[in-house]
Amino acid sequence: MKLLTVSITVLFAALASCATLAQQAHAEHHQNAETLPAAAAEDMTVATVRKIDVEYGKITLKHEAIKSLAMPGMTMVFQIDDKTLFEGLAPGDNVQFQVKKIGTKLVVTAIEKTAPSAHEGEQK
Repeated sequence: MKLLTVSITVLFAALASCATLAQQAHAEHHQNAETLPAAAAEDMTVATVRKIDVEYGKITLKHEAIKSLAMPGMTMVFQIDDKTLFEGLAPGDNVQFQVKKIGTKLVVTAIEKTAPSAHEGEQK
């Protein structure tokens, strides 16, 4: 009987230890998941403006790979919630931009004009 009691005590101690380790691993995973996108969002992606729709808050960009989203280069439409970001932009402008995934939308959070690239004629 004493052996059974000791065995049960050891078993419960082991289970408690495993539960604690699992909770720590879970917390570390969430902490890393929250800090990585914030750091990755700091990266700027090179693009060319194709179309601007200020009324609907949309911009079409031909962009290089977006590393933070593991997205290859392509031409696509993005949402811009802050319409002041459109100021001074026109189709054909070379830009650098930051984008975040907010819910199901890809939202441009920063955009700035850049000097024309050496390959500008190839992009149009």
